[in-house]
Order: sequence, then structure tokens, then C-alpha cells
Amino acid sequence: MKRFLVWLCVWLIRMLGYTLRMTLEDRGETLNRPDRLPVIAAFWHNRTALMALFYERFCPDRTVVTFISRSRDGQFMTEVASYFGIKAVRGSSSRHGSAAALAAVHTARDPLVDLAITPDGPRGPRYQVQPGLIRLAQLTQRPIIAITYQLRWKLELKSWDRFHVPLPFSTCHLVTSEPIFVPEKATDTELAAICARITKALGGD
Repeated sequence: MKRFLVWLCVWLIRMLGYTLRMTLEDRGETLNRPDRLPVIAAFWHNRTALMALFYERFCPDRTVVTFISRSRDGQFMTEVASYFGIKAVRGSSSRHGSAAALAAVHTARDPLVDLAITPDGPRGPRYQVQPGLIRLAQLTQRPIIAITYQLRWKLELKSWDRFHVPLPFSTCHLVTSEPIFVPEKATDTELAAICARITKALGGD
């Protein structure tokens, strides 16, 4: 039954993807450059539904490694993500965070691998950048690319993140930010400014 549910979820995402009219505004003009640096892709937790399709459609030459919790739901998400070629580091900011961060730093040695993270996940508060993203950028010295999208038609679940469920045949406008670097020895004032910049680039509802 579990394997069937995973397959069904993958099928629904793919069928939805075929109906969506997706456009991309790459403000940093970095995604399609053959010599681009590996990045940390950051997106709000309520916009995870289309990130697999985003990478599959617009970054087919990149491998993605993301953070997924070690919960039962996390295992389900890991299996779904694998069908899109996305690999998982099991752990989050609330559980097994240190081990996950170390695994991510090791993975970051591969220049063809992008790291993906939801800076307000896994439990919120919604639209607030948590320290994990900043620490990861400092440890790996990779630029952060903020990714967001706006849907013309969607449902919002009554979850803490108000998860966005795209409706078939909707338009989806994706926007990526210019690279945002985090100095290894940034001051508190600099870090606050960087968090504000990331938050602005990610937008909201």
C-alpha cells in the first residue's frame, strides 16, 4: 500500500506539471550558465510542491540534495523525491541537525550538486529565516539562491505553513534571486541584513 501511495503521489505531481504553464525569471542569470557555481537553493516550506519539477525542467544537469526529517512522513517524502532524482540528507534543524549539516558539507564538495533547504522549516514560524540556512552557507561558502513562485490558481491548506497546492492549468511564475553570499566571519549586523535580503527575495503570499 505504501509503495502504491508513493507512486500515486509521483504520478499526480507529474500530471499536474504537464498542465501548468511555468515561466522562469532568473534575475541572477546564473541557472543556465555552464560554468555556474553550485548553490544553496532556498524556498519557503509552503512552496515545496513544485521544486522537483523546477529542477527537472530548468536545471536538468544538476543533482539536488535536500534536507528531510527522519519522521515517518519524511520517509514518504524521501521516496517520492527519489523518483525525481532528488537525494535526501535525513535530519532537520530540530532533530539530528548536526549530523545532517555535516553530511551536507561533505556533499557540497561535489560541484555538480546543489543543496536545497526550506529556511522556515520544518515547523516554522512561517516566512522566518532560521539559522540553519545561514550556517550552511558559511560552512560551505556557497551562494544562496532564493527561489519563489506565484500561482494564479491554488489551494492553501490549513497547516502552519499554509501549504500551497497548485491547481491544474494554472500559470506558475518562478523567480530566482541574484546570488547571496554569507561571509564566514560576518558580524551580527551583516547577518541580520542578509536574512532581511533573503526574506525579501523569497516574498510571501
